[in-house]
Amino acid sequence: MARQKSTELTPAEQRIMQVLWQQGSLTVREITAQLCLQQAVAYTTVQTLCRILHDKGHVSIEKQGKAFVYQAQTVQQEARSQALLSLLKKFFGGSPDLLAQHLIREQALSAETANQLQAKIDEAAAQQMQDAENERIVGGQEK
Repeated sequence: MARQKSTELTPAEQRIMQVLWQQGSLTVREITAQLCLQQAVAYTTVQTLCRILHDKGHVSIEKQGKAFVYQAQTVQQEARSQALLSLLKKFFGGSPDLLAQHLIREQALSAETANQLQAKIDEAAAQQMQDAENERIVGGQEK
């Protein structure tokens, strides 16, 4: 039985998307030139990967003369969110708490970063309390 096609970005696809997010609409030749600034890559490889990205719905194609111009359709933040959710499911049983604990244990945090994280945690908790209060009021449970 054939495995289901993944919409997740492979590392090579992610590099192409990074170029498109930074540069905008580009031809395969232009993408190849940008990628070659970091590491040699074959034009045909980039062409194949662009076609796969189109099949996955991550890029659109527009024909301009003889060239095809590719443009990112997936927003970078959306790709990050999808990758993070996949990571959560694969390695942390879907638990953001386990991921956060792992990161804190494995990465040295400066006092400034720790304070910034705590502020974000406090902000999220306050927002959740506000949302719950609003739902209680809207739900007609106001006493």
